[in-house]
Amino acid sequence: MRSLSRKEGVTLLFRFANAGIFAATALLLVLPALRTSEKRRWVLLLALVVAADSVVTSFGGHWQVTYFASIAGKNWNWGGKGLSFCLSLAIAAMLIAARKFAAPDFGLALRQAPGTGRAFLFGVVPFLVLLAAATAKWFGHDALPDRETIWFQATMPGLAEELSFRGVLLALFDRLFAMRFNLGGAEIGYGVFATSVIFGIGHGIALDHALALHWDIVNGLSAAAIGLFLAWLRLRTKSLVLPIVAHNAINLIFFCVPRLG
Repeated sequence: MRSLSRKEGVTLLFRFANAGIFAATALLLVLPALRTSEKRRWVLLLALVVAADSVVTSFGGHWQVTYFASIAGKNWNWGGKGLSFCLSLAIAAMLIAARKFAAPDFGLALRQAPGTGRAFLFGVVPFLVLLAAATAKWFGHDALPDRETIWFQATMPGLAEELSFRGVLLALFDRLFAMRFNLGGAEIGYGVFATSVIFGIGHGIALDHALALHWDIVNGLSAAAIGLFLAWLRLRTKSLVLPIVAHNAINLIFFCVPRLG
Protein backbone atom coordinates (compact mmCIF):
# COMPACT_ATOMS: atom_id res chain seq x y z
CA MET A 1 0.00 0.00 0.00
CA ARG A 2 1.61 3.27 -1.10
CA SER A 3 1.95 6.22 1.25
CA LEU A 4 0.17 9.49 0.63
CA SER A 5 2.05 12.24 -1.11
CA ARG A 6 2.34 15.60 0.62
CA LYS A 7 -0.27 17.09 -1.72
CA GLU A 8 -2.69 14.21 -1.10
CA GLY A 9 -2.11 14.51 2.64
CA VAL A 10 -2.93 18.23 2.61
CA THR A 11 -6.03 17.54 0.53
CA LEU A 12 -7.13 14.86 2.98
CA LEU A 13 -6.57 17.22 5.91
CA PHE A 14 -8.51 19.94 4.09
CA ARG A 15 -11.52 17.68 3.62
CA PHE A 16 -11.57 16.51 7.23
CA ALA A 17 -11.10 20.08 8.48
CA ASN A 18 -14.16 21.23 6.55
CA ALA A 19 -16.12 18.27 7.86
CA GLY A 20 -14.99 19.26 11.37
CA ILE A 21 -16.42 22.77 10.93
CA PHE A 22 -19.88 21.36 10.24
CA ALA A 23 -19.66 18.76 13.02
CA ALA A 24 -18.51 21.40 15.54
CA THR A 25 -21.37 23.69 14.53
CA ALA A 26 -23.86 20.87 15.01
CA LEU A 27 -22.41 20.06 18.45
CA LEU A 28 -22.67 23.69 19.55
CA LEU A 29 -26.29 23.78 18.46
CA VAL A 30 -27.20 20.66 20.44
CA LEU A 31 -25.31 21.42 23.67
CA PRO A 32 -28.54 22.12 25.64
CA ALA A 33 -29.72 18.57 24.89
CA LEU A 34 -26.74 17.09 26.77
CA ARG A 35 -28.51 17.86 30.04
CA THR A 36 -30.88 14.95 29.32
CA SER A 37 -29.14 11.57 29.44
CA GLU A 38 -31.54 9.75 27.10
CA LYS A 39 -30.89 12.31 24.36
CA ARG A 40 -27.10 12.16 24.41
CA ARG A 41 -26.90 9.30 21.89
CA TRP A 42 -28.83 11.41 19.39
CA VAL A 43 -26.37 14.27 19.91
CA LEU A 44 -23.46 12.04 18.88
CA LEU A 45 -25.39 10.60 15.94
CA LEU A 46 -26.30 14.06 14.68
CA ALA A 47 -22.70 15.29 14.79
CA LEU A 48 -21.52 12.13 13.01
CA VAL A 49 -24.17 12.55 10.30
CA VAL A 50 -23.12 16.16 9.65
CA ALA A 51 -19.43 15.25 9.46
CA ALA A 52 -20.02 12.14 7.34
CA ASP A 53 -22.15 14.04 4.84
CA SER A 54 -19.42 16.66 4.43
CA VAL A 55 -16.74 13.99 3.98
CA VAL A 56 -18.62 11.92 1.39
CA THR A 57 -19.55 15.05 -0.56
CA SER A 58 -15.88 16.07 -0.74
CA PHE A 59 -14.54 12.60 -1.49
CA GLY A 60 -17.24 11.99 -4.09
CA GLY A 61 -15.92 14.95 -6.04
CA HIS A 62 -12.37 13.61 -5.73
CA TRP A 63 -13.38 10.15 -6.97
CA GLN A 64 -15.33 11.67 -9.83
CA VAL A 65 -12.30 13.59 -11.07
CA THR A 66 -9.90 10.68 -10.47
CA TYR A 67 -11.86 7.71 -11.77
CA PHE A 68 -14.92 8.89 -13.69
CA ALA A 69 -13.76 12.02 -15.49
CA SER A 70 -14.54 10.54 -18.90
CA ILE A 71 -18.21 9.87 -18.11
CA ALA A 72 -19.08 12.46 -15.43
CA GLY A 73 -19.44 16.20 -15.79
CA LYS A 74 -16.31 18.26 -15.46
CA ASN A 75 -17.55 21.35 -13.65
CA TRP A 76 -19.89 20.12 -10.92
CA ASN A 77 -19.70 17.60 -8.09
CA TRP A 78 -22.11 14.94 -9.36
CA GLY A 79 -20.30 12.19 -7.47
CA GLY A 80 -20.28 14.00 -4.15
CA LYS A 81 -23.95 14.95 -4.28
CA GLY A 82 -24.85 11.43 -5.37
CA LEU A 83 -22.99 9.92 -2.42
CA SER A 84 -24.56 12.45 -0.04
CA PHE A 85 -28.02 11.46 -1.25
CA CYS A 86 -27.24 7.75 -0.82
CA LEU A 87 -25.79 8.30 2.66
CA SER A 88 -28.83 10.27 3.86
CA LEU A 89 -31.21 7.70 2.40
CA ALA A 90 -29.29 4.87 4.11
CA ILE A 91 -29.34 6.67 7.48
CA ALA A 92 -33.08 7.34 7.17
CA ALA A 93 -33.70 3.68 6.19
CA MET A 94 -31.72 2.36 9.17
CA LEU A 95 -33.54 4.60 11.64
CA ILE A 96 -36.89 3.62 10.16
CA ALA A 97 -35.97 -0.08 10.27
CA ALA A 98 -34.93 0.33 13.92
CA ARG A 99 -38.38 1.87 14.59
CA LYS A 100 -36.82 5.03 15.96
CA PHE A 101 -38.46 7.18 13.28
CA ALA A 102 -41.19 6.83 10.67
CA ALA A 103 -40.78 7.71 7.00
CA PRO A 104 -42.94 10.88 7.30
CA ASP A 105 -40.55 12.18 10.01
CA PHE A 106 -37.97 12.59 7.22
CA GLY A 107 -40.47 13.97 4.71
CA LEU A 108 -40.34 10.70 2.76
CA ALA A 109 -43.90 10.91 1.53
CA LEU A 110 -45.46 11.60 -1.85
CA ARG A 111 -48.83 12.54 -0.35
CA GLN A 112 -49.01 16.25 0.35
CA ALA A 113 -50.61 17.84 3.41
CA PRO A 114 -53.95 19.61 2.97
CA GLY A 115 -53.39 23.19 1.85
CA THR A 116 -50.20 22.45 -0.08
CA GLY A 117 -51.67 24.16 -3.13
CA ARG A 118 -52.12 27.38 -1.16
CA ALA A 119 -48.59 27.09 0.22
CA PHE A 120 -47.30 26.81 -3.33
CA LEU A 121 -49.39 29.66 -4.70
CA PHE A 122 -48.90 32.11 -1.83
CA GLY A 123 -45.51 30.94 -0.57
CA VAL A 124 -43.33 29.37 -3.24
CA VAL A 125 -44.42 31.48 -6.21
CA PRO A 126 -43.94 34.91 -4.52
CA PHE A 127 -40.62 33.75 -3.05
CA LEU A 128 -39.30 32.70 -6.45
CA VAL A 129 -40.53 35.89 -8.11
CA LEU A 130 -38.83 38.07 -5.48
CA LEU A 131 -35.66 36.01 -5.76
CA ALA A 132 -35.64 36.36 -9.53
CA ALA A 133 -36.07 40.14 -9.22
CA ALA A 134 -33.23 40.38 -6.67
CA THR A 135 -31.00 38.20 -8.84
CA ALA A 136 -31.66 40.36 -11.90
CA LYS A 137 -30.85 43.46 -9.88
CA TRP A 138 -27.76 42.37 -7.95
CA PHE A 139 -26.57 38.79 -8.47
CA GLY A 140 -27.27 37.79 -12.07
CA HIS A 141 -24.66 36.47 -14.50
CA ASP A 142 -23.64 38.12 -17.74
CA ALA A 143 -23.73 34.88 -19.74
CA LEU A 144 -26.08 31.91 -19.79
CA PRO A 145 -24.77 28.74 -18.09
CA ASP A 146 -23.64 25.71 -20.05
CA ARG A 147 -25.74 22.57 -20.41
CA GLU A 148 -24.02 20.70 -17.58
CA THR A 149 -24.68 23.54 -15.14
CA ILE A 150 -28.36 23.61 -16.01
CA TRP A 151 -28.74 19.85 -15.62
CA PHE A 152 -26.81 19.78 -12.35
CA GLN A 153 -28.66 22.69 -10.76
CA ALA A 154 -32.01 21.27 -11.86
CA THR A 155 -31.40 17.95 -10.12
CA MET A 156 -28.61 17.28 -7.62
CA PRO A 157 -28.64 20.15 -5.08
CA GLY A 158 -32.30 19.68 -4.24
CA LEU A 159 -32.15 15.90 -4.09
CA ALA A 160 -29.03 15.68 -1.93
CA GLU A 161 -29.34 18.75 0.29
CA GLU A 162 -33.07 18.51 0.99
CA LEU A 163 -32.83 14.87 2.07
CA SER A 164 -29.81 15.72 4.22
CA PHE A 165 -30.85 19.05 5.77
CA ARG A 166 -34.65 19.17 5.66
CA GLY A 167 -34.97 15.39 5.94
CA VAL A 168 -32.51 13.63 8.25
CA LEU A 169 -31.00 16.56 10.17
CA LEU A 170 -34.32 18.34 10.70
CA ALA A 171 -35.82 15.16 12.15
CA LEU A 172 -32.84 14.56 14.45
CA PHE A 173 -32.79 18.13 15.78
CA ASP A 174 -36.53 18.08 16.39
CA ARG A 175 -36.17 14.78 18.28
CA LEU A 176 -33.78 16.53 20.69
CA PHE A 177 -35.90 19.61 21.38
CA ALA A 178 -39.64 19.68 22.05
CA MET A 179 -40.21 23.38 21.32
CA ARG A 180 -42.91 23.94 18.67
CA PHE A 181 -45.01 26.81 17.37
CA ASN A 182 -47.32 27.17 14.41
CA LEU A 183 -46.33 29.40 11.52
CA GLY A 184 -48.57 29.49 8.47
CA GLY A 185 -49.76 25.94 9.01
CA ALA A 186 -46.29 24.48 9.76
CA GLU A 187 -45.23 23.22 13.19
CA ILE A 188 -41.89 24.96 13.58
CA GLY A 189 -39.33 23.45 15.94
CA TYR A 190 -35.71 24.01 16.86
CA GLY A 191 -34.60 21.97 13.87
CA VAL A 192 -35.73 24.67 11.43
CA PHE A 193 -33.31 27.20 12.90
CA ALA A 194 -30.46 24.76 13.56
CA THR A 195 -30.44 23.29 10.06
CA SER A 196 -30.64 26.77 8.54
CA VAL A 197 -27.60 27.90 10.54
CA ILE A 198 -25.60 24.87 9.35
CA PHE A 199 -26.86 25.40 5.80
CA GLY A 200 -25.72 29.02 5.92
CA ILE A 201 -22.30 28.12 7.31
CA GLY A 202 -21.91 25.45 4.64
CA HIS A 203 -22.42 28.05 1.93
CA GLY A 204 -20.58 30.92 3.59
CA ILE A 205 -17.53 29.53 5.40
CA ALA A 206 -14.86 27.17 4.08
CA LEU A 207 -11.21 26.22 4.40
CA ASP A 208 -9.08 26.15 1.25
CA HIS A 209 -6.25 23.71 0.50
CA ALA A 210 -3.85 25.97 2.39
CA LEU A 211 -6.19 25.65 5.41
CA ALA A 212 -6.99 29.37 5.25
CA LEU A 213 -10.50 30.29 6.38
CA HIS A 214 -12.70 32.14 3.89
CA TRP A 215 -15.92 34.00 4.70
CA ASP A 216 -18.70 34.96 2.31
CA ILE A 217 -21.21 36.72 4.55
CA VAL A 218 -23.72 37.56 1.82
CA ASN A 219 -23.77 34.02 0.48
CA GLY A 220 -24.00 32.55 3.97
CA LEU A 221 -26.87 34.78 5.09
CA SER A 222 -28.72 34.22 1.82
CA ALA A 223 -28.37 30.45 2.18
CA ALA A 224 -29.57 30.58 5.80
CA ALA A 225 -32.67 32.57 4.76
CA ILE A 226 -33.39 30.14 1.94
CA GLY A 227 -32.90 27.28 4.40
CA LEU A 228 -35.55 28.77 6.70
CA PHE A 229 -38.01 29.01 3.82
CA LEU A 230 -37.35 25.46 2.62
CA ALA A 231 -37.67 24.06 6.14
CA TRP A 232 -41.02 25.86 6.56
CA LEU A 233 -42.15 24.43 3.22
CA ARG A 234 -41.08 20.91 4.22
CA LEU A 235 -43.07 21.08 7.46
CA ARG A 236 -46.06 22.79 5.83
CA THR A 237 -46.39 20.15 3.11
CA LYS A 238 -45.14 17.24 5.26
CA SER A 239 -43.08 16.07 2.30
CA LEU A 240 -39.73 16.70 0.64
CA VAL A 241 -41.24 16.80 -2.85
CA LEU A 242 -42.01 20.52 -3.05
CA PRO A 243 -38.82 21.59 -1.18
CA ILE A 244 -36.73 19.62 -3.69
CA VAL A 245 -38.50 21.28 -6.61
CA ALA A 246 -38.24 24.72 -5.00
CA HIS A 247 -34.56 24.24 -4.13
CA ASN A 248 -33.64 23.35 -7.69
CA ALA A 249 -35.75 26.23 -9.02
CA ILE A 250 -33.88 28.62 -6.70
CA ASN A 251 -30.53 27.37 -8.00
CA LEU A 252 -31.65 27.69 -11.61
CA ILE A 253 -32.74 31.27 -10.95
CA PHE A 254 -29.32 32.13 -9.52
CA PHE A 255 -27.55 30.70 -12.56
CA CYS A 256 -29.94 31.51 -15.39
CA VAL A 257 -31.39 34.96 -14.61
CA PRO A 258 -29.16 37.63 -16.18
CA ARG A 259 -28.15 40.75 -14.31
CA LEU A 260 -30.16 43.73 -15.55
CA GLY A 261 -29.24 46.39 -13.01
